[in-house]
Amino acid sequence: MKSKHVVFCLVTALINAALVSTLASGSEAALKPLEAKTRMEAACREIGTLRSNIFLTLTELDLVRSAEDRQAQYQKFNRQLTNMMEQVNLTAERVRIMKEKGRAYFADWETMTKEIQEPEKRKEAESRYAVRKDSYDRIFENLQTAKANFEPLLDDFLQIQKLLEGTPDPAKVAAAKQAFAHANWHCIDVQRALMQVELQFTFLGEDFALNDAGPEK
Repeated sequence: MKSKHVVFCLVTALINAALVSTLASGSEAALKPLEAKTRMEAACREIGTLRSNIFLTLTELDLVRSAEDRQAQYQKFNRQLTNMMEQVNLTAERVRIMKEKGRAYFADWETMTKEIQEPEKRKEAESRYAVRKDSYDRIFENLQTAKANFEPLLDDFLQIQKLLEGTPDPAKVAAAKQAFAHANWHCIDVQRALMQVELQFTFLGEDFALNDAGPEK
């Protein structure tokens, strides 16, 4: 389904945009500490915005069940879903441009670390690399968890949207009861995973603030 593909791309696009814009700046692997911290904080905010948008979509949908004017609330849900789809179009091009830069970040750092002549400095750089790479990997692990749970969540959204088409009367709302429950469960899993991503970005931001962004020869 086309609408499902577009909305699902939103998660991938916004997540990747936040991540790769944080890890790379132009053609340089290393960033100044405060600049890197600022980028980490921006990525954290963007993930937070994504998380809020997913939750808001669920909230607008959930309110259909108790709204005095169910039709009006159903339309609010549809508009929120449309807003999510529009966001992916604003982000997709930025992701395409920065994708390769993000991949190059740790490869460049590893190469630069190997070129450090002083054993102590090289050991320090390797230690910092390991810590940040572990955090980076944790980010991707949780992103994969978020994506894995977002797809069934979106299935729930679309199923409920179809069930409530026309006039979302009490009978239609009752018929969608199980799908509402599933949507809430899946949303919780998505939220938890994205919160872990935010925590890792916060950790990296503090680490960059305390240490140089990359190795020095």
